Amino acid sequence: MVSSSPQHGHFNGQLSEQYIQDAFHSYLKSSLTQAKAERLIDVDVLASAEGDLMITGPALCLYFAALRCTTNPPSVPLPRTTKTAQPVELSFENCPPAFASFLRVWANTVPLIQNLAPEHQHDLARVICGLEPLHQDVVPIVNGISADLRAVAIEISQRRSFQDRYASALQAALDAGGAPGSSSPRKASFVPPPTYDDTPSASPNPSPRQSLESLPPKLPPRINPNLPQQSPGLLSPQCIQRILEPFYPYSRFTCH
Repeated sequence: MVSSSPQHGHFNGQLSEQYIQDAFHSYLKSSLTQAKAERLIDVDVLASAEGDLMITGPALCLYFAALRCTTNPPSVPLPRTTKTAQPVELSFENCPPAFASFLRVWANTVPLIQNLAPEHQHDLARVICGLEPLHQDVVPIVNGISADLRAVAIEISQRRSFQDRYASALQAALDAGGAPGSSSPRKASFVPPPTYDDTPSASPNPSPRQSLESLPPKLPPRINPNLPQQSPGLLSPQCIQRILEPFYPYSRFTCH
């Protein structure tokens, strides 16, 4: 018999995939807001969504979740849906099977992050946001951890379900810190990239040359080759892509 909870979407003791996606989006808002408060991300960058901010946001979510973790083995403390709701943590016991490997990758980074001194944890946040660390002696360590987190974030950022909600997360960060009930005069300009139709329009007896010319352009590599080398023992970006495929269904988009 399948048991369910309308609040958390439990099914046979497991959290629903939609509940986890909603929790991640909530984390995204708070992570970007925290980064703005700590001046890790400039307001102009939030408004324009320039650079690789689509990667920085998810990577910050993973970073802050690691700092909040208090369990062993690591589990993700999820945001409460209401002020009176009981706290919920995403663990290996209640994680949907499709997300178990993703959780394992994140869990491997938790002790590395928590074992850093506070000032070095801040350096890690700076590196995630594309800033130089303040302490050069930990550069190899924080670069490796940042690469692991950003490799996961790259895959998340290319999912249509993430892209469709990213503008609202950016706007929430822009609005934070103002007068209660007021919104920021700055507006997030991020627009999800357009999708293209996988089915080409039919034409009568196209020539081979016309068929070749009508093919959509090749997609660029999905992994940034300039990222620092990942730390040993964690999954490769290609493995992470397969792990996160059900979490944020991939949507291809036109390249210019």
